[in-house]
Amino acid sequence: MTTLRDDIEADLAVVGGGGAGLAAAVEAARRGLKVVLLEKAEQLGGTTALSVGSIMAAGTPAQQRAGVKDSPQAHAEDLDRIRTAMGVDDDAKLRQVLTENVADTIAFLQEFGLNFLGPLPQPPHSAPRLHQVMPTSLAYIFQLGRHARRLGVDARLAAPATKLLMQDGRIVGVEAQTRDGAIRVKTRAGVVLASGDVGGDTSMMHAHMKNWIDGIEVYNPNNTGDGHKLAAAIGAKIVSRKDLGAEHAAHLRFVRPKPMWLQRIPAYPPLTRAMVWAMKALPRHMIRPLMMKFLITTLGPDRGVYEHGAILVNKYGERFADELGNPNLKVPGQPDGVAYLVFDQRFAQKFSRWPHFISTAPGVAFAFVDDYRSARPDLFHVGATPDHLANEVGFSGQVLKVALASANAGRHDESKLVMPPFYALGPIKLWVMVAPIGLAVNTRLEVLNEGGQPIPGLYAAGNAGQAGFTVTGHGHGLGWAFTSGRLAARNAAAALHQARDRTNSLA
Repeated sequence: MTTLRDDIEADLAVVGGGGAGLAAAVEAARRGLKVVLLEKAEQLGGTTALSVGSIMAAGTPAQQRAGVKDSPQAHAEDLDRIRTAMGVDDDAKLRQVLTENVADTIAFLQEFGLNFLGPLPQPPHSAPRLHQVMPTSLAYIFQLGRHARRLGVDARLAAPATKLLMQDGRIVGVEAQTRDGAIRVKTRAGVVLASGDVGGDTSMMHAHMKNWIDGIEVYNPNNTGDGHKLAAAIGAKIVSRKDLGAEHAAHLRFVRPKPMWLQRIPAYPPLTRAMVWAMKALPRHMIRPLMMKFLITTLGPDRGVYEHGAILVNKYGERFADELGNPNLKVPGQPDGVAYLVFDQRFAQKFSRWPHFISTAPGVAFAFVDDYRSARPDLFHVGATPDHLANEVGFSGQVLKVALASANAGRHDESKLVMPPFYALGPIKLWVMVAPIGLAVNTRLEVLNEGGQPIPGLYAAGNAGQAGFTVTGHGHGLGWAFTSGRLAARNAAAALHQARDRTNSLA
């Protein structure tokens, strides 16, 4: 039996210290609630801290200043077209919650000192609506964490939640395990689960997605479905995505670089405002390399690279898939689970300018070959011959030459990989970025039970409260995290204030 170390009284408990959890904690605290935040990791950040940092929003003042004609309805229609093209189902009501409230989320974040570059175009969206935080996604954690402390939020780190407390059918608190023992947080407004997704729990991925395969690394290993499990234990419904397979949740990304000193710069508003000004005012050739060092860390190859001849090989230089099929899912089965993108000089020349790009990079639009050469030299390999390239990377020269010969067989001359020098970008891994499996929620972000009824006092936000909503494309994961977090807290605060008003009127 676990020994209880402490009982804590609060209005609201928030489980998770990423973007959704911090937004919920700050929103509740500024509405007068006493908030306790529980984070299982040693520091705040969650998946938000690992993201590119962009938010897609329509109807923002930045759009209006730029003369962009856009609307939440147009945003919702674009999202509907995108998810239809992807062949996935979606929750139209939650989509509307996002598109109608995300512009206010940008204003909320700006109120707490965040500065954005934009609006920027992001195909296939019909209007420029991408807002890129300056300088990186760590700015969200820096500023929201800072203001949470100022507002009196009691943040407990290394404190994973272990049990939801229910009384008379209502959630009245949560238990957590700290280094010093168990704690119980008793709440008046309930609990917001902002605990991330389930990507790090293979059994849950198999249970809730079709054709899941083992061996895929999770981008945030702390995402093990903790909130999902706590809620399911008291009767909550988890929305399975049997319409989605591994190809919808796992994506190729170049391995992350070592932390740069630039990422340690505090995101103080004067400094980030200066960065926004510099991005707009200084010559592009001066700003682009710096921005690429920030943004290129979480990118992967676009499908277009395969359509123009680049191939994927494993750590030995062996070609292991038809790149125009679905090669991503074969990467985890390769030695060390890594792959490399290989191409020649003709390809490099073509992919050095629009419209041919290696990756999409919010804030700088697209990443070309030379961007990787300057911003990620740890990934960039070149050799005068296939043997030289093999020696540079560690391939077998003979195996690589066989791979190139097999790729060139039957190709038109313009797509053959024959012009020296030869290049390799990598290593690349397949990652679960965000597992699209959430607790069932209504438009008030209240968690629903198996019968579709709200569980009083229990809310979910971010990836925990994703339900059947598909957060497709750059900027929607963070947009949903911050928007759902602040709305869940707002609704919890409103319910508490109404209950207090009823009590006072009876008195």
